[in-house]
Amino acid sequence: MLKVLVVDDEFIVRTGLINCIDWEALHLKLVGEASNGREALNLIRENTPDIVLLDMIMPEMNGMELIEKLEELNIQTNIIILSCHEDYNYVRDAFKKGVRDYILKLSATPEEISGIIRDVSLKIIKDHQESSAGSLHKLSEQKKMRSDIADALRYMETHYKDNLTLSDIASLIHMSKNHLSYLFQKETGRSFSDCLTELRIAKAKELLHAETRYTIAEIAEMTGFSDTGYFCKVFKKSTGMSPNHYRQGGAL
Repeated sequence: MLKVLVVDDEFIVRTGLINCIDWEALHLKLVGEASNGREALNLIRENTPDIVLLDMIMPEMNGMELIEKLEELNIQTNIIILSCHEDYNYVRDAFKKGVRDYILKLSATPEEISGIIRDVSLKIIKDHQESSAGSLHKLSEQKKMRSDIADALRYMETHYKDNLTLSDIASLIHMSKNHLSYLFQKETGRSFSDCLTELRIAKAKELLHAETRYTIAEIAEMTGFSDTGYFCKVFKKSTGMSPNHYRQGGAL
């Protein structure tokens, strides 16, 4: 149920407006009333109303000042202006700030007022539904991306010794090479090449400390490096020491 706050400095207008609307029939809950913008600001902070029926000409803080204050504080609500015919300039400026609608408070009938409030509340509900649907779609996309990257990493874990390329994995998971490259960077913070290199160096460390004493050339080949010299160069860049030095004194 959406929450409504009524703000008008004229007690008779404010009371009449509150009593002429069947809030329950509109599926709305009246959460308060205020006689000026400053009082309204406190109530908005406390009750976070979905709709504010707001008079423009009030003491202490007028309607436009309140709208600007809410914008400054990044407080989101939906405002329906309560105006008189001579308030045209205020209403025009208020609409530039995203006001939803306006009510001519001295001439509108209860039916007209209810209709405006109902239309605004329906728009709010529709916006909420679209926002929820968008959030669910975004969440679904994020889960799909993580699943795709997980599949890619699992494949790399078992095929790191092969001559793997980004195109190979992209084809495997039915994705463009460029999009997969983007996902690697987004989800892991590293490029595909960096991920593969880190995996190969991790495997090389395990082999350097294995009970079977493999040669450096064998380890290079077993971890996907076709050139022993290049393997040694990459290993040193990653660990700060050569493979032999790591084997003699390094630790896993």
